[in-house]
Amino acid sequence: MSDLDTLVPQPVELLIHGEALRIQPLKVGQLPGFLRAITPVMQQISSTDIDWLSLFGERGEDLLSAISIAVGKPRAWVDDLAADEAILLAAKVIEVNADFFTRTVMPR
Repeated sequence: MSDLDTLVPQPVELLIHGEALRIQPLKVGQLPGFLRAITPVMQQISSTDIDWLSLFGERGEDLLSAISIAVGKPRAWVDDLAADEAILLAAKVIEVNADFFTRTVMPR
């Protein structure tokens, strides 16, 4: 990993639901909806050891909406994912946007 890769978050490519997805840092147009959806989830994703089952049980609707916005897919597409795919996708969205979360979202 180069210094540039550290400074500028790099997209991650995944095969989810039979489709190649490119998980990228959030764009400014995605922020309003994403922040509304992810804010109730922030307490549970602020730790390094996320309890995904508990998170989906308590805040699944918010998390699924945030994932939908982040990957640019309809909510129905996200709802149709297998549980392991949804968890992987959520983890990658958080990973790719980790710098944004730690600098901007978490302090709020």
